[in-house]
Amino acid sequence: MHKTFISPTSIYAPTWDFSQAIKVTGGSLLFVSGIIGYRPDGTMPRGLVDQAEVAFENLQQVLAAAGGAMADIVKVNVFVGEDYRLHRDEMREVRSRFFPRDFPVSTLVQVAGFANPDYLFEIEAIAALPA
Repeated sequence: MHKTFISPTSIYAPTWDFSQAIKVTGGSLLFVSGIIGYRPDGTMPRGLVDQAEVAFENLQQVLAAAGGAMADIVKVNVFVGEDYRLHRDEMREVRSRFFPRDFPVSTLVQVAGFANPDYLFEIEAIAALPA
């Protein structure tokens, strides 16, 4: 098994000791660390829905850098820092743009806090990439 560490320059650089993604050859799995809503210029929107949209765009960039696409995702874990129910319709609309069909398995958790108090949304993923 060989691991390739994926950290595209088209999104923010990791600020802690983690990889944006790891592509496993011999198994074609890609494990993506928690992705947040930082824009490439280092700014972050304030609202949950806007952070989610940027985070999904960042996730899409990580997958592209690894030779994959959103359709290759088989599992996501989503963490929100405020009541998702208050934004359910808006969040579903954002998610449906990135996962229009053949949805990945998914977990959604509301957390008491993130590493940075400005974070409101984080998503991690596992993708089965084409050989």
